[in-house]
Amino acid sequence: MGIEEDCRLLEAALYAREGFLSLKEAKKVVGTSSEAYLEKLLEKLAAKLERSPFKLVRTGQVLSLRLRENYLSKLEGFIPKVRLSKGVLKTLSLLAYKQPVLQSELVKARGKRIYEHLKLLETLGFVEAKTYQKTKLLRTTQKFSSYFGLEGDIETVPLQLEKEGKLGGISRKS
Repeated sequence: MGIEEDCRLLEAALYAREGFLSLKEAKKVVGTSSEAYLEKLLEKLAAKLERSPFKLVRTGQVLSLRLRENYLSKLEGFIPKVRLSKGVLKTLSLLAYKQPVLQSELVKARGKRIYEHLKLLETLGFVEAKTYQKTKLLRTTQKFSSYFGLEGDIETVPLQLEKEGKLGGISRKS
């Protein structure tokens, strides 16, 4: 296949996977092992999407196809809620309750599986991470608050979660 067809195939794969694809999966879809070729495809796809309501976002090793911000507010009632696994929800609720929290503390509490959980949550825009010494400092975003119906400042999220009984037995001290 040529670069144009590979670009369309990559776009189709992102659509088929509900907007998320790892770089490894992207290479497999287009049948290449070349980082340079994949980068060229990603640049071409991003340029093509400039004229569309979607944008290509790369977060670490994950690609996502997202709706541009100016369309989000106009389509708010039409966009279905994201379904998160029980494990991802546990990681997210612990992070939300203890925020700001070090990634290393979450690993101690939940295990190494949280790395994949955090990649997904960052890609969805629910979590932001800032480098802090040899780890990351994590906190939820405003998008998280509005998505889960929490009001006001992000700093009040733990108190709101506690008040509404949405913690499932999580303790701030554990």
